[in-house]
Amino acid sequence: MDGRTGRKGPTGGGETESNAVTSSGGRLVAADGRTLPLRGVRLRAEASGGLAHVALEQRFVNPYAEPLRVTYLVPLPLEGALAGYAIRVGDRRIVGEVDRITTARERFEEAIVEGRTAGLAEQDRPNLFTQEIGNIPPGVEVVAELAIDQRLMWLPEGAWEWRFPTVVAPRYLGSSGRVGDADRARVDVVETELPVTANITLMVRDRMAEGQRPESPSHGVRIAPEDGGLVVTLGAAGDAGGKGAPALDRDLVVRWAAAGPGMELSLLTGRPAAGRPHADAAYGLLTIVPPAPSFDPPALTRDVIVLLDTSGSMDGAPIEHARRVVTALVETLADFDQLEMIEFSD
Repeated sequence: MDGRTGRKGPTGGGETESNAVTSSGGRLVAADGRTLPLRGVRLRAEASGGLAHVALEQRFVNPYAEPLRVTYLVPLPLEGALAGYAIRVGDRRIVGEVDRITTARERFEEAIVEGRTAGLAEQDRPNLFTQEIGNIPPGVEVVAELAIDQRLMWLPEGAWEWRFPTVVAPRYLGSSGRVGDADRARVDVVETELPVTANITLMVRDRMAEGQRPESPSHGVRIAPEDGGLVVTLGAAGDAGGKGAPALDRDLVVRWAAAGPGMELSLLTGRPAAGRPHADAAYGLLTIVPPAPSFDPPALTRDVIVLLDTSGSMDGAPIEHARRVVTALVETLADFDQLEMIEFSD
């Protein structure tokens, strides 16, 4: 959620180049280097069946007397996908459309020239986007809306983990000229405490292991039941009670144990809204959760049939390989398993 600094090029156009201005951890940066301070962040996530849907809102204000064109960096989860974005400028809401890079850039520049407010989101890295917003009216609040779908991580101990970045970390870019788009990925670092905080909640709809509740290694949490799930509100880091708003200086991490003494199944279904493409189709997501690692399931009886070719074409090495395979298989059988061997030849 960092800003990227810039200034007008020699021709006065909209191209930007690096300009060392300290980042506050989240801001929009105008083409002439002036910044729009980040006023607040609101993040709402819902997790179920190994997936999370995240709605991210960032609020900025143009305090200047003229329209501005601004740029900012947005970190996204590596296992996430940008499902939609929009910008709210005053009472107007502009919804983004997916288009080819060249065409999208042309449409954006055309709108700016015509004096219309427009936005453009471009992917720089698998987990890093740049968004530009042009012709922001003076004295108006700007709200950037991002919708992200991401896969949850399955942990070996039988738990789901939701992780969401809030800051663009410095990257090793090597010697000058080694990375072609280094300016787009370069960020500034400050050692002082970041003034901006966020309002962050995660709704967990998964069935959890008995006696278990969500927990966070990164922030304090408050947990409350709501609408058949658990709402996790993240507080300041180091605050076990989850009080205070978290600063935008680290990943948001929440984990919850989902594995129990047996295999669990969950099915989510959905249908596109009326008027949308494929509105007459239904979709489902089936998630299979394995038993907890500590659970020792009862052995299942196996009924094994081995078909062994002993024809002349198997003479020599082939039949020896087949015998070794069958022998290894037989050694894995228990007393209650059944084995039937069928031989065929010429």
